[in-house]
Amino acid sequence: MKYYIILIMACILTFTSCNRVMDTKPLNTYTGSDVWSNYDLAQGYIYECYSNCMGYIFSWNYDAITKSVRNHPWGGAFTSEKTEQIDRNNDEGWGAFGNIRRVNLVLKNVATAPFTAVQKSTFRGEALFLRAAIYSNLAFRFGGVQLVKDVLSVESDFNIPRSSLKDTYDFILSDLDSAANLLPQTNERGRATKGAAYALKMRVALQAGAYLNDNNYYRAVRAAGDKLFALGQYNLDDYSNMFNAYSSAIASTENILVFERKNTNTDFTSTPMQWLVCNSDQISSKLTAAAMQKYPLKESIEGWMNYAPTQDLVDDYLVTDSDGKEKKWDQTSYITTGGSAYEKMYKNRDKRFYASIICDSSKYFGNWAYLRADGNASSNVQPLNGGNINGGASVTGYLFAKYVYQAKKLWYSDPTDFCYSVLRLGEAYLNYAEACIRLGDEGAARTYLTKTYQKHGGFNNAITSANEDLWNDYRRERHIEMILETGDRYWSLLRWGMQLTGGLKQGYENTGMAIPELNGKQHGMAITSDGKSYQVFEMNEQNGQPLKFTPKRYLFPVPQAKIVALPSLSQNAGW
Repeated sequence: MKYYIILIMACILTFTSCNRVMDTKPLNTYTGSDVWSNYDLAQGYIYECYSNCMGYIFSWNYDAITKSVRNHPWGGAFTSEKTEQIDRNNDEGWGAFGNIRRVNLVLKNVATAPFTAVQKSTFRGEALFLRAAIYSNLAFRFGGVQLVKDVLSVESDFNIPRSSLKDTYDFILSDLDSAANLLPQTNERGRATKGAAYALKMRVALQAGAYLNDNNYYRAVRAAGDKLFALGQYNLDDYSNMFNAYSSAIASTENILVFERKNTNTDFTSTPMQWLVCNSDQISSKLTAAAMQKYPLKESIEGWMNYAPTQDLVDDYLVTDSDGKEKKWDQTSYITTGGSAYEKMYKNRDKRFYASIICDSSKYFGNWAYLRADGNASSNVQPLNGGNINGGASVTGYLFAKYVYQAKKLWYSDPTDFCYSVLRLGEAYLNYAEACIRLGDEGAARTYLTKTYQKHGGFNNAITSANEDLWNDYRRERHIEMILETGDRYWSLLRWGMQLTGGLKQGYENTGMAIPELNGKQHGMAITSDGKSYQVFEMNEQNGQPLKFTPKRYLFPVPQAKIVALPSLSQNAGW
């Protein structure tokens, strides 16, 4: 079979041996036989597969479907989803089968390629890992999907029905088991390893356990975790190291798998930074006269703000009170003794708060950010009454610090390095803890929950709660640990709703739990201009609607256009 491949430019830029091969003829004339007879070309093809497929498992902005993130006037995705203004015609990511074909081509051709046994095993393991990554994304969104296990040709029967939810999850987990057996323990940064296969299996099996209401999947989470931890290869790092600077992110021993963008082909608009940072300047078109006078900026801030954290997220970052105990911010002694809003609310918080959130009176690039009335980074909407008069500022009273590198001024077209955390040990510990809770082993759950709580949160005390209190502690810990990573907040809320419902049973679209954290209004924080008083306020989403979740949305609709094209496809319940 003859098919044409354009290799990703990273192969040319990074590997000199690839240059020598590709000097011999134009890039667009390489056939399949060329690629699978030359290791450098095959490796270039694998890099392209990573580039196309990794986004399926790190979708950083998917938490914008939840109350934790407010979409902003300049943009922001998922407003229609979170207010349930969608119908069966929406396509929520069904079209992943082109990338499945790409990795299936690896599996088909590598077996007969003239490579070493180790090279073949690694390529095959990577392809299985990436196929599992794509299918896990589809399963989380749609449930059972079409399982394409081989490369289809023009002679193939394309009338492939959807497999059951169980068969889909079992197929993914089988791919990950095979990948773990084939992959090396160490690999080039950004490429899959045994640890990555174990970690992804933990994530997928946890979701499967809830949707299928089957404890065997929770046991699979623990078994994969035991293998991952036994590698002795990963260690919890300071939380800020993974999210506040590129150099520390790529060096972090907590990261199991990263997706790295180099400045040779990446600018700020290609990273979350452009969409998380506000837009403000010491000029009358950006700030009011009062804002420029009271809280002047030393340098312009040039983001195109799409997303900001809400009070619903901020409430879950605990405070170490004067008695040494961790408490919710509004239950501490500082509410009485603090002389300013900052001292009342933001003093002695969980260390992840300072790595993730920009609150009023925070260092922000070359400035101090004020998100109060007349502030230089807050919107002028009521009741904020901030100093930004053109919409490019926070409407919640907060900005994100997570995934924002402040060492260099942000300018949309400037080149920048960036590193996404795709799989890491902190998530694996939380997955393990949840599986332990579901299996009734609260002691082990407390042990693994305490690991992130102390190392990342900076707390001296351990988690000692039990029963419902332990479950609430776990939910809070996961919320703040995983925000802006992999859509974890959204998928976790669905998983927990499924656990209460007893799995995806017939009639779930009418009888399933309507998740409270995905319904109603979001909340923000308004601080007075003098920084002493504050109020928590309610707000709708940017389309003027409150959040809405009905049980049919435990699965998104299969796009109706796909069903029209292939009538053997079935629609998800309620759509």
